[in-house]
Amino acid sequence: MNRSSALRLRAAAALAVPALLLGGAGTALAAPAAPTRTTAWTETAVFVGTAYGHSPNSAIVAAGEVAYTKAVSAFWLRSQCNIGLTNATSDGIGWYLGQARLYCSR
Repeated sequence: MNRSSALRLRAAAALAVPALLLGGAGTALAAPAAPTRTTAWTETAVFVGTAYGHSPNSAIVAAGEVAYTKAVSAFWLRSQCNIGLTNATSDGIGWYLGQARLYCSR
């Protein structure tokens, strides 16, 4: 090996060693691990249905079916939903307006 080759090797080694020690170019350091998620996400939705009926009960049942229809149209299963708040009001001429809130989660 002649003198110019030895100087080039020393110069390359002198540049490479600090880069390796400082984590510069040419190092194979592993990237930090991504944080793991330990809690599962829960998707929730609320659907409101309204319908008329001859009695308060029939109006609420019909409103619940309307809410379930909306939920199924949004790709929710009936088993993933529960009827929460219900309300029935009279219109004064023998009909009742039923309202039902359907709470869904998956």
